[in-house]
Parts: sequence; C-alpha cells; structure tokens
Amino acid sequence: MKNTKGTEFQVIIPKWESKYEKSKKTMAKYWLWKDRSKLPKKYLENLASKSRKYGVKFYCVDKSGNRFLKNSKKAGTPNTWTLNGQDLYNGVMHHTVRTKMAKYYHAYFKRFIISQLPSRIPIILGHKFGISCDIYEIKRGIMPDVSNMWLLEKFFEDALQEAGRIPDDNPDYVIESGRKRYHWVEKEDERHLIFTIYYLKDDVQ
Repeated sequence: MKNTKGTEFQVIIPKWESKYEKSKKTMAKYWLWKDRSKLPKKYLENLASKSRKYGVKFYCVDKSGNRFLKNSKKAGTPNTWTLNGQDLYNGVMHHTVRTKMAKYYHAYFKRFIISQLPSRIPIILGHKFGISCDIYEIKRGIMPDVSNMWLLEKFFEDALQEAGRIPDDNPDYVIESGRKRYHWVEKEDERHLIFTIYYLKDDVQ
C-alpha cells in the first residue's frame, strides 16, 4: 500500500494535554506498621513504640499518636496520570478510570476535529484511510516509549468517527495506523500534536 498523490487532512492539537486529572486531590497515604523498617530517618526519632489501629490496618505513629504521612509531596495536590498506553494493560489503572479517561480524550479531540474539519472526509473509490501522529514534546527524564503512545491514535480515530468525519474506524475504512514520531521542542508553547489522515490505495477490490 502506497500513499497516493492527493489530499491529506490534518488536525493540530496545540499545547496538548499529556496528563489526565483523575481527581482534584491526591489522597493522603500513611506509613503502615509492617513497613516501619523503611521509615525515613526524620520519623524514626519520634516513632512510638506501639502501632495505632485505624480501620483494619495498623500504622506507625509519633509519640503524640499522629500518623506519619507517606506521600507528603503529593497529598492534597491534583492526582494526575501521564498518558502511557502501557498502564492500560499492566493493571496500574482501574477500569472505571480507564473508561472516564477515554471519554475525556474522545471529547477533547472531537472539539478540534469539528473546528478544523468542517465536513466529512470524502470517500474515494478504491482507497481507504491511513492515520499518523507527530508528537511535538519537551524531552524529560522519563518518557513513555513512542510505541506506548498508541492511545493518541486510538482516541483520535474514535473521535473522528464520533464527529462523523469518517463512517467508522474499522478496516472497511482505516487500513493503516500506528506511525508515530517524537519531535523534541524546547518551550511549552511549542508542544502540539499533528494528526494526519491520508488516502491509501486498497489492495483488495
């Protein structure tokens, strides 16, 4: 299958949202008694000799009976998840959160699709669609593998269908997907996504 000479359609997502907010505040976590050997030194000096029970669990407490906060940097701050397809099959994300996250990105991409593609993409006899994604991102210490960014295309294709710009994203219409590439940028306002929808000659007639 080769890309034909013809029209390509692009949707650009400026300053794209690479993080999904699971909740407004991260719940506080406290040190369990069974993990007391791992307590930071700053807590050890004031550690009580006995644990204290809250609910069904036993916790480390100070000499005044207060529990030691385990996630002091994150507690109370927004609980966010950085887009990474690996987390959808390794059990990190609960299925209800996955569903909410997918719906969020469908609606997010749909807004740009509707504004930048005002009508349905024409169907050309003997051709199907291919879809690619260019990711303009600031390089940081830990980055998802580019292959784990497949979520972008999946959510975008679902949004294309929901917006009525393609009839469906099944193989009757989309026969190529998955080409992704990182492009490194330096500034926040340079971050964006470019989705390209292009025609491919269908080998099966």
